[in-house]
Amino acid sequence: MDSGRILDEAVTVLVAGDPGMGPEPGATAAGVEIIGRAATGNDAVNQVLEELPDILLLDVRIVDIDARAVCRRVRDWAPATRIVAATPADDEAAYTTIVAGAVGAVLLDTDDANLDRTLREVNRGEAVLLTHMAGRLMGDLDAWAHRSADPIHPPPTLTATEREVLTRLAAGDSSADIARSHAVTTHLVNLHAGFAVTKLHRYVHGSERIAAEGHVNGG
Repeated sequence: MDSGRILDEAVTVLVAGDPGMGPEPGATAAGVEIIGRAATGNDAVNQVLEELPDILLLDVRIVDIDARAVCRRVRDWAPATRIVAATPADDEAAYTTIVAGAVGAVLLDTDDANLDRTLREVNRGEAVLLTHMAGRLMGDLDAWAHRSADPIHPPPTLTATEREVLTRLAAGDSSADIARSHAVTTHLVNLHAGFAVTKLHRYVHGSERIAAEGHVNGG
């Protein structure tokens, strides 16, 4: 039986953007292997399609096509590759990459240990959000939940646990802080953050698809 990724197998990562981000290609540290680098958005998408890395570490300042377009293309064409946004600030521009398909974020000046940990967490299906992102995510999901119910494309709603996780992340608590207060693992906390991100992606992607179909049908 195929049991998925072997636990001691390195997480493969393609780095797109800042040439100084992460170790050199071929380097393996803390279970993370950098398999290549891309200087532009189109190059990043092409390399993802060729190499199918576990993670795309994407500098939000990427050139030629913006980070949101890269996220949408990878989301649509290589959905098994998970995207981590690397950003100089926890701001609106960084949050738009989450809306477009990223599932985690790190600050560009983060240390190597935190970067490696984030990449491994995201590869396990977790979401790693910065403070502003968590607040915006909760605000957007709550706003959509108040829209009129659509049986074909219903608005997302947060569970009580997802809401608590996002509320505390938005207040500045870490996943470890939240985990300690409930005597659970950070993995479980980040999974609940991931469930909320998945709801965001499902709703945004569905809305985009409906809008595109309406445009085609409407001429």
